[in-house]
Amino acid sequence: MRVKCCRYLLIFVLLSIPFCGLSQQDNTLFFLHNIPEANFVNPAIQIRCQQYVGLPLLTSLHFNVNSTGFSYKSFSPGASQVDIDKIVSKMHFWDYLSMEFHYTPFAFGFMYDNKNYFNFAWTEKIEAKAFVSKKLLLLLKDGNTEYVGKGFSTRNPGLNAIYYREFSFGYSTTYGRYSIIGGHAKVLFGLAGVFTKRKPINLSSNILTYNIDASWNPKVNTSIPLNITYDSQGYVSGASLGSISPVSFLLNFKNQGLATDFGFIYKEDKITWSGSVLDLGLIWWHDQTNKFEDKGQFSFKGATITDGMTSQAYAASLRDSIQNQFRFKNTKKGFITLLNPRIYFGGTYPILKQVKVGALIRTELYPGRPIVGLTLSATAFSMKGNTISANYSIMNGSFNNLGVGLGFGGDKSQFFILSDNIMAFILPQSARNANIRFGFNFFFGCNEKKKGYKFPKGSDCGCGWAPNAPKNTEKMKGLK
Repeated sequence: MRVKCCRYLLIFVLLSIPFCGLSQQDNTLFFLHNIPEANFVNPAIQIRCQQYVGLPLLTSLHFNVNSTGFSYKSFSPGASQVDIDKIVSKMHFWDYLSMEFHYTPFAFGFMYDNKNYFNFAWTEKIEAKAFVSKKLLLLLKDGNTEYVGKGFSTRNPGLNAIYYREFSFGYSTTYGRYSIIGGHAKVLFGLAGVFTKRKPINLSSNILTYNIDASWNPKVNTSIPLNITYDSQGYVSGASLGSISPVSFLLNFKNQGLATDFGFIYKEDKITWSGSVLDLGLIWWHDQTNKFEDKGQFSFKGATITDGMTSQAYAASLRDSIQNQFRFKNTKKGFITLLNPRIYFGGTYPILKQVKVGALIRTELYPGRPIVGLTLSATAFSMKGNTISANYSIMNGSFNNLGVGLGFGGDKSQFFILSDNIMAFILPQSARNANIRFGFNFFFGCNEKKKGYKFPKGSDCGCGWAPNAPKNTEKMKGLK
């Protein structure tokens, strides 16, 4: 009965996400437990050897870019034209264009005994998210005719871009017979950032004149060197990037932050459940900070698209009106930004001795709405540590996402490369998600760990209970 219940729960995981689900990166990595970097997305994952060390300066490199609303094909084929009608037809209520670049120069981990695992990773992270409201693009597309005599409310588009350094200290331990719990304590240092606050925009359109009257309180916080000029009334009249010393920039430890991750692995009968909550944290910015704010009121007395203006001309006229009527004040106060938390939950089931299938739900909490995705995977592995994984994901409103993960190596070293969507390299014009991660690791003490150990069905020798098996015959019998 317990096996049937677990199977039904795993089926529920497979079916519980609507097919308009969205997601982005590290789905392939989550179930590759014999790659030490899988601990980045689940702190409970332990290594299969006594120690591992990432290749200095090239432990792991990850790049990801994605759009939740449209692909390159959504734009007009012309080099200078954009088909707004086509873009808006593909959009959700809020859409995002995201970019991530994570570089891990160094990482290591070691099993203190057969139960407790410690690890450390230093990662440089550059992340950017541009976000836009569908309502605003509809205003540019159709003009204000639809809103004549009634109100209009949305929030402003914007950009959040950040470069920060992360030092992660991890610990995990076995708990009970088949459970592992783990966590990361992270120390963060912000090097640069630009953050747009999502503020309400309230708009009305006069029933007689079609003029637009709007109120908006835009706010932008920055932590970068800026040269700012002011007019006679103290309003910002211009801003340009100041000089940057590469050495001083890279050695900046003045914007401190803290974050934490939590994860678990639990084996019940033949199903292995795992999950994690990542990036619960914040950064306090107080070096080279600027806070721009304007309690904006503006009126737009231009023609509508129905009067013969093109979408491009209407957008340009509206933009010029906003620029002329908004006047920003600037203060040098510090500010706090939160990281975007991520949640993973999934399960795997062995179908052959060295093959397992799995399902994963991934959620990231973006400004404005959560981004959710579903991944179905199959993973095969050898007793020496080689791994191949194939998966299918529904993410970013797209159904053509095929991922592949490869891990090559034995008891001494490992090279891994993976992507959540190899279709981006085959059909880039229609892809909404493109990413790749690769790196190199060295292992120590694998032979001692694996001596006399018989692989149970469905184990990839990366699970935390595997190292205990040779010394605990009762536990090994339970895994066969």
